[in-house]
Amino acid sequence: MASPSETEVGREGHIRRQEVVAEIGQLALETDDLDRLLQDVADAVAETLNAEYSAVFELQPTDDELRLWDGAGWSTDCIGTATTPTRPELQAGETLRTGNPVLVEDCRRDDRFATTELLEERCIKSGITAIVGAVEEPWGVLGVYSTTAGHFADPDISFVQNVSNVLTSTVENRRTRRRLEAEKLLKSQIIETSPVGIVIVGSDGTIKFTNDRAVEIYGRSRDELELFSHDDLRWDLVDTNGHPMPAEELPFNKVMEFGEPIFDMEIGLRKPDGQRVWVSVNGSPLAADEDVGSAVFTFTDITDRLRLEGEFEEILARITDAFYALDEEFRFTHVNARAEELLQHSEEELVGESLWDVFPSAAEIDEVWDAFHTARDEQKPTSYELYYDTLEFWVEANLYPSESGISVYFRDISDRIKRERKLEETIEELEQSNEQLESFASMLAHEIRNPVAIGHIYSQQLSTEENPQAVEYVKEAFDRIEEMVDIMLLLTRGDGATGEREPVSLADVARDAWTDIDSRDATLAVAVDDQIPADETYIRHLFRNLFENAVTHGGDGVSVRIERLPDGFYVADDGVGVPEADRERVFEEGYTTTGDGRGTGLGLAFVCEVADVYGWECQLAESEAGGAQVEFHEVDFLGE
Repeated sequence: MASPSETEVGREGHIRRQEVVAEIGQLALETDDLDRLLQDVADAVAETLNAEYSAVFELQPTDDELRLWDGAGWSTDCIGTATTPTRPELQAGETLRTGNPVLVEDCRRDDRFATTELLEERCIKSGITAIVGAVEEPWGVLGVYSTTAGHFADPDISFVQNVSNVLTSTVENRRTRRRLEAEKLLKSQIIETSPVGIVIVGSDGTIKFTNDRAVEIYGRSRDELELFSHDDLRWDLVDTNGHPMPAEELPFNKVMEFGEPIFDMEIGLRKPDGQRVWVSVNGSPLAADEDVGSAVFTFTDITDRLRLEGEFEEILARITDAFYALDEEFRFTHVNARAEELLQHSEEELVGESLWDVFPSAAEIDEVWDAFHTARDEQKPTSYELYYDTLEFWVEANLYPSESGISVYFRDISDRIKRERKLEETIEELEQSNEQLESFASMLAHEIRNPVAIGHIYSQQLSTEENPQAVEYVKEAFDRIEEMVDIMLLLTRGDGATGEREPVSLADVARDAWTDIDSRDATLAVAVDDQIPADETYIRHLFRNLFENAVTHGGDGVSVRIERLPDGFYVADDGVGVPEADRERVFEEGYTTTGDGRGTGLGLAFVCEVADVYGWECQLAESEAGGAQVEFHEVDFLGE
């Protein structure tokens, strides 16, 4: 049994510990300075339990160590920097794991826990630790330590636990306060940075709060808005038809009357500069118990959207093709007038209905079904062309997908199909006629060449002494007939009339062709030395026709030159040229300006035909000297 003096000492110690806990509790209520509170707690615990060391450890975000926030007995370089692990084989780790206070009477003999470098360096042998915060979300650990084994008793455990409870309450309150402040700041930031306008209207109808976006939409400052009521005439509120809104239809009055939210109400209001702004309004009452007081509204500026919708409607109205739009479920969302006509249904009948329900036969056509599903599922344009029995016309449809559905542009191409079929029939008939004409031309060429060959033989035996000019005319006539046969075959056979293509020197053939004509006092300059794959006979005829044309129409002393182009060559003269109005006609068969009866009108037509056979582009232009310039483009030169 304890002596009276020991009992008195124990009672005084118990009372003192209670007083210290109360003092710490009072300090926690009076100060927001956590550093000061933790320092006072550490000093009070060490002093009350007559211990050399006390410590307040904060759990680090990684949860694997505790940092010494504050304490008594430690060197200044330890405060704020020293750490200890939280492994379960350590005293502090066990405290965090269980949430219960842990007493170590002599760490040298207590095989439950290992010691730590932080405690071992200071020869600490005994200690008490208690958790600060909840086990599920601990803040840290409160510890008190002595270099004497068995220094602490059971009453000391309760004291440390009570102090840690005070700290727990303080820390949790601090956490809660910070969380609320963060939430308040976040809400404020959300409201102020919101892309929609937010307005609170008091029960008296005056504006109590506006965020930045609302100020921007209204075009007035917050100070100005506080002087406005929700139904101020300066708002000039109108509905989507532009009609003034009656009082009972105003957003605030509807919310206040029924005490229920409103959604997507579209109204127009007037800014101070006279600009009309269109907004979509959502609103809800702010209830205090059961009484409806203020109301909160959100405003979204839809001015641009309505403008774009109007422009889109105008564009759709101008589309001459039939057009309809489908949503992602193939339901009609828009049908223009031309589509109504071709689909034989009004927009009112179609909007909201499924394409496949209105036209079930279309779903049975694989080409149609695949086009629509591919467009929607793969988000790529598709098209189809077919005869649709249900509507009795040929349809050409182009489908353009988007995230919201499919836009379909289509037209009745029945007339085009008829024209194409008629054209195909005409082409077939022409091909048959061409085959007959080619056969006749071949036969005629054969029949003509025989007597011409005989004529050539006998013309060589004519005497040139009596009438040399007549003999020359006869020879020229036979040459002309032979040339006409070549031209006729080329014009009727096309590519089939030319022989094998061999390397041909443009310069050599041009000079040879020049010797074939009566150049009189005309001159030729050749500035090309390229080779082309061709039939030399026809290229010689080409140059001969061009040279004769230049000499005949260019006037006395005409100069002819041949030069290279980047993709071909040209033959130019410095004669009188060809009027621009006639430049397209000179290549037509039968066109001639020669009045002596010697012109056939086939020379330049032959030139154009040769160009076509070889895939060249033939053009007539004006030369630098003002004469005619026949150009050949897209010529294949050997070696390039």
